[in-house]
Amino acid sequence: MRSVPRTTILTTPRLVLTTWRLTDVDDLLAVHSDPATMRFVRQGRPETRTETEELVHAYQKEQAHRGWTKWRLADRHGDLVGRAGFADQGSGRALGYTIRRDLWGRGLASEIAEALVQWHRDHASTETLWAYAAIENAPSCRVLEKVGFRLHGDAQHGGMPCHLYRLP
Repeated sequence: MRSVPRTTILTTPRLVLTTWRLTDVDDLLAVHSDPATMRFVRQGRPETRTETEELVHAYQKEQAHRGWTKWRLADRHGDLVGRAGFADQGSGRALGYTIRRDLWGRGLASEIAEALVQWHRDHASTETLWAYAAIENAPSCRVLEKVGFRLHGDAQHGGMPCHLYRLP
């Protein structure tokens, strides 16, 4: 079976954001099955292989339909770092990212968030850009503030209390 080529969405000094392949499911599962990583993500619990496979399918469909999604985030060697991109948020979009736990504390979330803010400005500047961070997730709150988001209020998101941020 012929492999579908990846499309590169953007690059940063250390990261490459690309489209997904079905062969990425096991790599993403390694991230999504880690309880510490998933504490503030989606339902706040580790995911199964079936859930992760369905998610990759959904990302592929979103990319094909609207041209954006949460993309595959890799290092410059092609190894999966996590996922990052956008989700629907009413009349705008919501920025989101999930980084592999063994790579936390290296500035990768800030690097990709800053690049995604710029991508949004270049491709959808008329749409409002939002972001959620669990109230208990202080590092993610700092990342969002560092890249220009301002606290807009609090909201429930993914079943947990979150700060809602807006990009001015």
